[in-house]
Amino acid sequence: MNGQPGVRVFLIQYFPVFMGAIFASVFALVFAVPLFFDSYFQALSLADNAKWSFFGGVALTLVIVHCNFMIARGRPVWVWPMVAVLGLCFFCVLPTIAYRPDRLIYSLSLLFPLLGLLLLNSKRHREMRSKLVEIRHQRERILQSAKTSRPRR
Repeated sequence: MNGQPGVRVFLIQYFPVFMGAIFASVFALVFAVPLFFDSYFQALSLADNAKWSFFGGVALTLVIVHCNFMIARGRPVWVWPMVAVLGLCFFCVLPTIAYRPDRLIYSLSLLFPLLGLLLLNSKRHREMRSKLVEIRHQRERILQSAKTSRPRR
C-alpha cells in the first residue's frame, strides 16, 4: 500500500510526456517513411513502395519501442537512438520539397519529428529519466542485498 500512491503520482506527472514522445515518434515514422520512399524511389512500383515502406516502418518502430523500454527500465542513454531516428526522419523528409509532395503530409512529416525531439528534451522528460535511474539503482541495491543475505546451500 505504501508504494501505490508514489506510483500514481509518478504516472500522473510523467506518463503524458512519456507517451507523447512515443506517439510523436510513431507518427513521425508514419508520415516520413512513405514520403521518403515515394519521393526518392519513384521507379518502384506501388506494391514495392508499400512493401518497403512497411518493412522500413516496422524496423524503425521496433527501434523506438526498444529505446522506450530501455528508458523505462532506467537506462537514459537509450534516448540517443530515438534522437537519431527522429533526426533521420526530419533530415530525410526536408529535401523532398523538391518532389512537390502534398503540403499537409510534408508539413506533418516535419512537425512530428520536431515535436518528438521537443518532448525528449523537455524538462519533465529529463526529470522522468533521472527518477527512473534512481529507481533502477534502488532495484539493483535491493537485488544485491537479497543475494548477500540469502544463505548458501
